[in-house]
Amino acid sequence: LLASSAASDVYKRQLFLVILSSMFLITGCSNDNSSSDGKTPVNLKEAVGKVVNAKVNSDGKIVIDKSKITDKVTYINYDVDGVIVGLLAVKDSKGDVKVVVDTCQSCGGSPYAYFVQVGDKIQCQNCGNMFSIDELDNLVDDGCNPIVIEDKTETDNEILIGTEQLKKLKEKFENWKGPTKEN
Repeated sequence: LLASSAASDVYKRQLFLVILSSMFLITGCSNDNSSSDGKTPVNLKEAVGKVVNAKVNSDGKIVIDKSKITDKVTYINYDVDGVIVGLLAVKDSKGDVKVVVDTCQSCGGSPYAYFVQVGDKIQCQNCGNMFSIDELDNLVDDGCNPIVIEDKTETDNEILIGTEQLKKLKEKFENWKGPTKEN
């Protein structure tokens, strides 16, 4: 009887974990951060930082001058057939420049799936998840985090970004309301 009871307890715990995991998977990346209209996040923060249009070299690669990137986020707009695909560049605590696609992998496609800087982190305006700027090179594929740039080459003075991946991500930006006005 005691063995049967212990087995039943193990089964109950496993069932609880399966149910809990299923609930997380069903809700996905959402923190239910939306307003009463169900569309606009309630805690939407203003994106502060420099907004620039991408500079493209003769090889068709985006060129980012490292000397112009600071510890305050720079938003870089790349136009793909009239749709702005956003990049985010910022220096980490060691002075290294980090560049990611400015949308959340899981939330991408939502108008508010862009990141704003909050101290030494960036925060998705759709789900509210935060990511350390220092860890932007250690992101999970298919996770609820910014999208890693696949074609990136770095020299002492600049970062070159291939545009094929960005062209494939165009649909995630068709309704995007991230920072796009150059300043």
